Amino acid sequence: MAKWRPIAIAAVLSAAISAGLYWLFSPMATNQNSLGNQAEQSEEDETDLTLRDVTLEQPGDNGELLWRVRGDEVTYSPNRQVAYVTRPDSELFQDGDMIYVVTADTGEIRENGNVIFLRGNIVARGLKNGSILRGNELEWRPEEDVLIVREDITGTHPDMRAVADKARVYNRQNRMELEGDVIASTVVEDPKTDPWLKLQAQELNWQWDQDLIDSPQPLQVEQFENESITDVVVGQSGSLKLDEQVVNLEGDVQMQLLDIPLNVASEALEWQVDQQQVAINQPVEMVHPDENVVVNARQGRMNLENQVIFLQGDVVAQGQRNQAQMTSDQLTWNVQQQTLLAEGNVNYRQQDPTINLRGPQAKGQLTNQTIIVEGGRVVTEIVPN
Repeated sequence: MAKWRPIAIAAVLSAAISAGLYWLFSPMATNQNSLGNQAEQSEEDETDLTLRDVTLEQPGDNGELLWRVRGDEVTYSPNRQVAYVTRPDSELFQDGDMIYVVTADTGEIRENGNVIFLRGNIVARGLKNGSILRGNELEWRPEEDVLIVREDITGTHPDMRAVADKARVYNRQNRMELEGDVIASTVVEDPKTDPWLKLQAQELNWQWDQDLIDSPQPLQVEQFENESITDVVVGQSGSLKLDEQVVNLEGDVQMQLLDIPLNVASEALEWQVDQQQVAINQPVEMVHPDENVVVNARQGRMNLENQVIFLQGDVVAQGQRNQAQMTSDQLTWNVQQQTLLAEGNVNYRQQDPTINLRGPQAKGQLTNQTIIVEGGRVVTEIVPN
């Protein structure tokens, strides 16, 4: 690894300091057997070196530039191992291309130029991915291909905005890791009228080239429209496909449709946000709290725009107010009109009066006990009080 070095010094330096530059940027000489050299080394270590209006740069092993830092003032530690930069303007490179431009209040260059620390009012602009990261501390490790931003992180991108405690950017992998109380929001033209999504988790991974945001930890997704929350879904892990606007959640998934209203519980679901469709391929329970109706099935799908739900596989619909229950192979539930269409091995029963109905098809409402069983052979049982 080549030593990092100054390439432009605007101030006029004395001959003594010029002689010190050779010492600073050439390999440090040590001689354990010479007391005179040790005394001279000790005296040199006690003297700080300050340069003004300086540009520093670091080439890699292949000669390509890793970073360039311009500062109003650079002060070197007594052992010449750390450079302290005032008002640094930094350019970060990868494979010879500039990928970030960063401004800060102060900076430090450590580990023979392999690590840059910047502090205070960090603004890092991504030239390739279009992102802007702000925070109070930044760390650049070019050999590890990682850019770390800490403390009160805010990030903007043409597709997303986010806040977090920490961000790690892996440029070659086209991804960013956000950690600690992460809140991310999709970008729309007019957030007051256009629907947009808000994601909350302790960890989010953003893969730019795949337009994918995912979390291995509990994830909550909320949809806003007309400045109000319309839908909320949570799961133990999940993802958002940005370009397709598709949310996938797994593990103890709970969804609240506030406009309908309806509560949905399953182990997994897929929410196609723009199409207003929800697909559930796991056992599902749906509860309409206002009508006291509970429906269970092996799988189902929902059309949120029309408020129509299709369920199939061991469907059980229960009306809690009158203890009515209907089982069937499949069920179409119009939530807005509170009507049911059951098909296949329909069995309906209710209390007061106690009635059992069996047939191939039934339609009606559970809430007011108006169920009609029809088609083929219908069996009716009335149990007197």
